[in-house]
Amino acid sequence: MKFIIQVIAIVILAFIAESFLPWYSLAIAAAIAGYFLKSRANFLAGFLAIGFLWFINAWMIDSDAAVDLAGKVALIFPLKEKNLLMLVTACLGAIVGGFATLTGSLLKTEKKRNYY
Repeated sequence: MKFIIQVIAIVILAFIAESFLPWYSLAIAAAIAGYFLKSRANFLAGFLAIGFLWFINAWMIDSDAAVDLAGKVALIFPLKEKNLLMLVTACLGAIVGGFATLTGSLLKTEKKRNYY
């Protein structure tokens, strides 16, 4: 349950941050969510949340465009398909989000109790 809440919080925080700030603000949002909402799979939560967010953003931008810009950019690279370009874009964002969430979760140290 904590994992799902962490993923949803990362998506919401990153979406709000990317609306007003540059692209790398998603790392800050993911680190904040990782710091306050620790789960057992922090990297996976950030990876899935930011990957999903970036894929949806790339798909929405492509569907709203008047020209097939994603298809033309995909031809420049050796990808040949715009869907593969969107997947590569999502994977790059997902790696950044995963490591940012993991970093945020590792900043918070747990208190160790002495039983002496």
